[in-house]
Amino acid sequence: MTRIRASCPTCGEVDLRPDEVVLHVVRAPDGLISDLSEYRFRCPSCADQVAKPADERIAQLLTTGGVPVAETPPELPPHPEFPAAGPPLTPDDLLDLHLLLAQPGWFAELVRDTPV
Repeated sequence: MTRIRASCPTCGEVDLRPDEVVLHVVRAPDGLISDLSEYRFRCPSCADQVAKPADERIAQLLTTGGVPVAETPPELPPHPEFPAAGPPLTPDDLLDLHLLLAQPGWFAELVRDTPV
């Protein structure tokens, strides 16, 4: 049976079966694998979910080893110079965030106020 050796940031090198790894491929406009492609696995030692970048060579090695491929549409994240529309952050917003983070239970408060 094929074994895939990968590295977990916590545990170091681990051996995986092909069905324990998923390759997420994002195609560039020229049809090649873009920098947004990655492979993911759950570490067999610590159970952390690990994501690693997958270039053309790594993608070819993984698919040759029997790893399933999940094609992802080439939707790029917004560029930092063109942020999503919304009001700009004000000094008052920053102060409110600072005060919120200083309180116990700040995460629950933040999640409660987040629209779905």
